[in-house]
Amino acid sequence: MSTVGIAMSGGGITGIVAGLSAFNSLITRVYDATSKPDLVVSTVSGGTIGFGIHSNAGDKLTYQMYDSGISYDDANSEVVAEGEIWYANVVNYLNWAPFLTEGADKLGAMQSGWWTDVIDLMFWEGYSVHDYDIAGSDDFEWHANFALLEKDVCPISRSDDGVMKKAEEGLIYASMDMSSGEKVTANNATLEIKHDTVLDVMSYSSSFWAASIVEDKTQYFFLKGSISTGTLGGDDVYLNDGGIVDTTGIVTLLQKKVPKIVAFYNNNDPLESLSSIFAYLFGFEVTTDTMNSLEGWELGQVFDGGVYEEVLANLTDPTIMRAHLTGVQVMDNDYLGVGSYVLEEIMIFSNEYSEEFLDSFDNSEDLKNGLDDNWPNNFPVSIPTFDCNMIAMKADWLVIKWEEELAALLA
Repeated sequence: MSTVGIAMSGGGITGIVAGLSAFNSLITRVYDATSKPDLVVSTVSGGTIGFGIHSNAGDKLTYQMYDSGISYDDANSEVVAEGEIWYANVVNYLNWAPFLTEGADKLGAMQSGWWTDVIDLMFWEGYSVHDYDIAGSDDFEWHANFALLEKDVCPISRSDDGVMKKAEEGLIYASMDMSSGEKVTANNATLEIKHDTVLDVMSYSSSFWAASIVEDKTQYFFLKGSISTGTLGGDDVYLNDGGIVDTTGIVTLLQKKVPKIVAFYNNNDPLESLSSIFAYLFGFEVTTDTMNSLEGWELGQVFDGGVYEEVLANLTDPTIMRAHLTGVQVMDNDYLGVGSYVLEEIMIFSNEYSEEFLDSFDNSEDLKNGLDDNWPNNFPVSIPTFDCNMIAMKADWLVIKWEEELAALLA
């Protein structure tokens, strides 16, 4: 039986909704109709929460699938089948976090473990899943990715292009097998974490809020106690959002030398304004931000740069939003723990604004006029119901658009 890797990127609330929807579409429209190869799922940040929802509540969710004849009223409704739950209920509960609501007092809200409590609350209130029932996937091998920051290098400093200084010695990529609990670090040092349930690791993988704390001296002084900690080879480390090393989720699959990869990139930034996530994987020097790929291109390169411009052009083209490469040479990268091999095939899907998608609806003008200005990839915290359903339909539409290629890859 062949093995295919599925990468679900970070991207905050956008990454959760779009990633959850894309994975459901891949399974229901393509995977179930193939010989069902073994899937290895690698998730980061919002993608981790999205896949966690799918793994723990997927059988009782009603998804918004693509419907070219949908009315505005239906697209603006939480339509659910009897006895089921709206797939994107996360948006109704994740913003309950005191820190994320307007006017919150950071010092009062951000006590140790607060983000784990928020995710716990979301799973129970939003999906009727108790904390003690939250588990790894019964169907697929699942690895959740996070980053480790040595305490000795905090607060961190970054160069003019956003790259973390001392990243090679103080920023380490890590993951956990959400079924076995096995932890892997890129430098092969032993990682010890006091709290390592699936719920806990989901919170580490998605702790986007820690990015400003570990960089700002004042925030670090007052709020460093809110960040979960562990030890790596005996040294104290902070457990951080996986996106500060690899937002895509691809690196873990390369570590495992998976022969084929489907990557859903649903970050909460348009690629034209933030391309470092892919640029660094291909060895291109560009500017990054505080939440993405802080190691830079010199430490982050795993692919030859000769095809990068074509990849980026396809991902940012609103009529394509898909890059497809075959016979890709993966480079040795000791920093990321990746060994050289030939990747047979990789498909990457993006989440850019697409007139082609919007024009595919019978009442396209009504739907266009109803969209938030932040749609589809620039929502700060929560997403309105209408925009959620439009993101979900876009993810499904993109799978339909490239269904033949996906089926061939999964065959």
